[in-house]
Amino acid sequence: MLITFIFLIVSVFIPAVLADPTVVQVTIDPTKPLPLSTITFNATILCNETIDEVRLLVQECREDLCFVHSFNISMEKIINDTYQAQCALLQEEATQIKYHLQIACNETWYTSNTTFMPLASDTNKNTSQDSHDPMSTPGFEPSVVIVSIVFILIFNHLIRKSNKKP
Repeated sequence: MLITFIFLIVSVFIPAVLADPTVVQVTIDPTKPLPLSTITFNATILCNETIDEVRLLVQECREDLCFVHSFNISMEKIINDTYQAQCALLQEEATQIKYHLQIACNETWYTSNTTFMPLASDTNKNTSQDSHDPMSTPGFEPSVVIVSIVFILIFNHLIRKSNKKP
């Protein structure tokens, strides 16, 4: 009787476990993407049932926070168990991305583990060009403030002087 009971429990729960989709591998091209680049994701997913839909959720982040905008992209089946999607990054300040997959299989949604991936820094960025931009050159703001204060003091002094003459 006990063996029959155990067999019934195992036969009920094992098919549910085997039906869960398994993300075998996710590859990214380029392997070290830059901020503002376009990334191609390829995911190999195994499932005993038919996969109805695969969605890629990507969010750009800095070390201390993630940006509000995120991507929710439908992945296309390209061969047997492999799905593909592209994502064009938008944040120049991003230092990493986080992503996970949502898989619809047998009318149930499954969520994969979240993966964090650092972005490469652009070492070829020309910073000497930025230093010639007057808007990015520090040091002019204090001089404008000082000149404004001097003009206000002179103007205030002239008004007081003109008010003293009856």
